[in-house]
Amino acid sequence: MNKLQEIVAKRLKELGLGPVEAAVQGGLERTYIRDIVTGKKQSVKADKIAKLAHVLRLDAEALARNEAIPAELIEADTGAGRPRSNASFPPQYQKFTDSSLPLLGQTIGGPNGRFILNGSEVSRVFTPPMLEGVEGAYAVRVYGTSMEPRYYAGETVWLNPHEPVRQGDDVVVQLLTDEENGRESYIKRFVSQSSKATRLWQHNPDEGEQNELTFDTEQVFSIHKIVFHATV
Repeated sequence: MNKLQEIVAKRLKELGLGPVEAAVQGGLERTYIRDIVTGKKQSVKADKIAKLAHVLRLDAEALARNEAIPAELIEADTGAGRPRSNASFPPQYQKFTDSSLPLLGQTIGGPNGRFILNGSEVSRVFTPPMLEGVEGAYAVRVYGTSMEPRYYAGETVWLNPHEPVRQGDDVVVQLLTDEENGRESYIKRFVSQSSKATRLWQHNPDEGEQNELTFDTEQVFSIHKIVFHATV
């Protein structure tokens, strides 16, 4: 594994991004970052470095030297974007804000709790404090019984598309299908991801289904972390 490949693969994992999703966000060809991760592409042209660094939230000049320096560290050194404490002692009561987030519509899919996000906004729901000001945050309704007793059908889950995903996190995973621009989604617990396989877990599979699901990592469009859930 070359240095660039190592940096990109590690950073994608830290940010909870799939290579295709990251490429789309960065304005790059859909296979561009995936080719780096698989070793097919071993260098990046100067005109692509800035886009790649932006979506990975790395300093572009450092990335050009095959160094991984988070952009926020550069900002902190210059006094910009200096991080502030997000906690207090003793703890202070934090009320829900008046802002709202989109509840995305979905189409019933099939086995293993599969559903399809159709991209439409069917409603607005309140914004939990941990998602206040988070760009791209959204919510979806739980479909099916595959994640009971953790989540029940009809409950709402809120997602932070920028939060790093780790083993044991609950997530919404979008997978590419053979149809043009086709995707299917699952609410599951994240187990692991390698360059070849992404493993997920469901607590309550239907008869004939397995607890653990394995998908080709090349199919993975996005993995977003669930940070809050409630009945609304």
